[in-house]
Amino acid sequence: MKKLLVTSILGTLMACTMVTVPQVDARSHQTYAEPVTAIPMLTSLRQIAPNQLQVTYDQPVDQVKGIDPKNYWIQSTSEQTPTNIATLGMNDSVNSTNSLTAANVSIQTTGSKGQSFILTFKQNISKGMAFKMIICFVTKPGAPLYTGDNGSAAFVGE
Repeated sequence: MKKLLVTSILGTLMACTMVTVPQVDARSHQTYAEPVTAIPMLTSLRQIAPNQLQVTYDQPVDQVKGIDPKNYWIQSTSEQTPTNIATLGMNDSVNSTNSLTAANVSIQTTGSKGQSFILTFKQNISKGMAFKMIICFVTKPGAPLYTGDNGSAAFVGE
């Protein structure tokens, strides 16, 4: 299965706010002070079955937030009105009323590191249809509330 392009969406979502993440100087191996807790970011998204996506973050996440459908959106990148698994049309913005819900997806942890999750949709993902997954509000275990994004990834149903 193909790895999908992962991009940050900082500053592009009205419901998410910008946050500074740690910087590392590769030459000196020195980590600079960070103004806020490091935020888990999406590192990979892949379709693993006709109705399943696997999401992996760069670090362990709070399991309650990782399995909450309200922290995930699927945007159609080719249609004005959301269809199939999409909750957003191509020009829609993320908000609290258009996220995924327990009515259309279940999410479970996979692996032992607390970094990967499987989203199982109630219907198959349309083959050839282009989407973008957007994730917001997910923190690492024990971290304070976060109102920003965790990244996004474009994918095409297989």
